[in-house]
Amino acid sequence: MFPEVSQIGFWHNGALGDFVLFTPVLDAVHDVMPNTSFVLWTRPAHGDLLCGKPYGVTVGSVEDPFWRALFTDQAWRTAPLPQSLARCGLFFWVGQKSARIAVERLQVRLSCPVLWIQSFPDGSVRESVTRFLGKQLSALGFSVPEREPRFVADSGAVSHVQAWLQTFSLRFGGYAVVHMGSGGLGKVWPVARWKALFEETHGFFGMPTVLLSGPADEALAPFVAKWSAAWGWPVYRSADLKQLAALLSGAVFFMGCDSGVSHVAAAMKVPSLVVFGPTDPAVWAPRGEHVTIYRDAWDSRTVLKGDADSAAGVEPSLVRRIQELVANRNG
Repeated sequence: MFPEVSQIGFWHNGALGDFVLFTPVLDAVHDVMPNTSFVLWTRPAHGDLLCGKPYGVTVGSVEDPFWRALFTDQAWRTAPLPQSLARCGLFFWVGQKSARIAVERLQVRLSCPVLWIQSFPDGSVRESVTRFLGKQLSALGFSVPEREPRFVADSGAVSHVQAWLQTFSLRFGGYAVVHMGSGGLGKVWPVARWKALFEETHGFFGMPTVLLSGPADEALAPFVAKWSAAWGWPVYRSADLKQLAALLSGAVFFMGCDSGVSHVAAAMKVPSLVVFGPTDPAVWAPRGEHVTIYRDAWDSRTVLKGDADSAAGVEPSLVRRIQELVANRNG
């Protein structure tokens, strides 16, 4: 076990879903060292999800010159050390084995302990990322109970979302949210199956619904526009994670694929239905009893092929689950 220090540094360069699953590490270390502040080097937008946490977090970018130099054979020894990094009394590098050389170099440059945590299990381990990270923390002396990612909505972002909803006569806390996209097109449920689901449920049984469209969803834009017009569902477009979390915090339920947005929805405690295909939900599923995982299989070449896959139909169990979520919207 390490003595309490005034500041701890963290490095994490994963995508949005990876980042959400990492955040219980921050919560756990705070529990053990409640008077310690954090400096986190990550993708800067991800830091917006940490508003409302009971600890102070300063967010820096993994693209800062020092980190680029750390991966360069000729520059890592002499690159100027950021003052915020020099003040750390302990440092966690959360990444994969390919980054071990950078960790070893950072151990040379810093006077404090530098600890490496593998960010997610390799193919030989079928274990949730949060549990995998927690076990490594325990092995380092930070013995804490397993926990789930949890975020709270920013009040200013909630006000922004409420104003947007009012333009469509929607009430905050009275709508579903659907996000069809993912950072990897192969993880997207085929659009023909989305279409069949919308038709089978008659537009989510009349539930007011918001369609999400993010920066990675350009290939789906024609389908989003088509179904927005067909069902009268507005489309929310924003890359701002504070606004995304705020929109999700007012949702009755959420449906999506294996994506970072689905992880944010689960972390906002939104009852969620998440479709998994090629990836393993035992490792990557959003966490919580309020999350339902629907397993399916598809040919990634059919994802954008309109009606090509419609013959597969919609499983009755999936329709029933959506019906339950709609029925419980006032529960």
